[in-house]
Amino acid sequence: MKIRFDSLFLRLSAMTIGLIVLVNLTAIFVVEQERGQIDTTRVQRDVLLAELAKHDSAMAALRVASTLGLSYIPANQAIAQGCPAPCTDTSTPFTHDLRPKLPPGSHIVSDVESGSLWIRYAGDPEWIRMENVTVPVMRFRSASLLMLAFAIAIALVGAWHLQRPLHRLALAAREFRIGRRVPEVRPAGPREVKELIADFNQMVDELAQSEQERAVMLAGVAHDLRAPITRMQVRADLLPDEANRAGFLRDAESLSRIVTQFLDFARESADRSPRVQVDAHCRRHYGDSLGGDALIALDLRADDGFALPLVDLDRILQNLIENALTYGEPPVEIATFRRGAEHVLSVRDHGGGIPADQLERALQPFVRLDEARSGDAHCGLGLAIVRRLVRYNGGSFAAFNCGNGGNDGGLTVEMSFPAG
Repeated sequence: MKIRFDSLFLRLSAMTIGLIVLVNLTAIFVVEQERGQIDTTRVQRDVLLAELAKHDSAMAALRVASTLGLSYIPANQAIAQGCPAPCTDTSTPFTHDLRPKLPPGSHIVSDVESGSLWIRYAGDPEWIRMENVTVPVMRFRSASLLMLAFAIAIALVGAWHLQRPLHRLALAAREFRIGRRVPEVRPAGPREVKELIADFNQMVDELAQSEQERAVMLAGVAHDLRAPITRMQVRADLLPDEANRAGFLRDAESLSRIVTQFLDFARESADRSPRVQVDAHCRRHYGDSLGGDALIALDLRADDGFALPLVDLDRILQNLIENALTYGEPPVEIATFRRGAEHVLSVRDHGGGIPADQLERALQPFVRLDEARSGDAHCGLGLAIVRRLVRYNGGSFAAFNCGNGGNDGGLTVEMSFPAG
């Protein structure tokens, strides 16, 4: 899955990682500072107690040193005993906080590698060595980085698991929006997300059931109309008056085409007819002439892998060409080409197009923008049928106006299908 910068996963991850980093920074700059003040106060008291014990007696100094875990080191042996050479004052946050608490002239050396502290009280010839006073920097940094890495990993995994059910729901909603059948989305995640998914599944089931009932009713009505239309055509042939006979036959043919459109619209899946190459089908049925008087112009540049079911392809082209010749102006341009990982089939006329504010409405079923032509075998299903057939075959549908009208204008219907 491609991760977008505005995705829920990235935002959850960024928020969680940001909180983790903020907590770590707070621990370093606030908690550690307070703890450092407490530790320096304790060290100050220990050093003062060790100095007072030395002035009392050697035995008292040894007892205090043993109790506090420190030792007295003669100055000339300090480096040999482990004081970091050249055993001069060091500057660390801890020594910086401790130095003002000791008398002037005192020396402090911090061994960051071992965590020991060397203090030479003002006027004392010996060093006081205190073990494990500070946490070694490398150990502290390693532990901090390790904890931070684990926290970030947990945050990423948590964010991933939180957004997965929403991602599945979004994919299902997108598929359902473009008219494709979607399987039931498995409820997962927090309670609110599970309830949302359950409501979505119920909504899809109810809408699918309603759509199926409408399709069955529409198909049934259209199917029942075929018999009386056929009888009308037979009786029209028996009329003695040529004009009346021709008029009846035209009306019967219009009714038959409307019934055919109803049946096409009521279909719920792609046709199972053999697949044919789109370019070859267009050349065979619509010619390959680019002459100036041609009603249809072809620009076929797709490869042989571009194939669609014969019946669906025929219905798509018939509806689009009929709409183009009825509402637009010739020539009608049929073009095919390869674009990335998809094949494109487009049909364009050179009429005035459709007003921009009416374009989406024109794609809805049973909508006729030109009511004056509503009785001429047009029931507002042409573009809706095409869009539905395209989606049944895994494609996407787009309709848009070209140019500013006139010879350079017109409506273009572009259909994209996955290649391969």
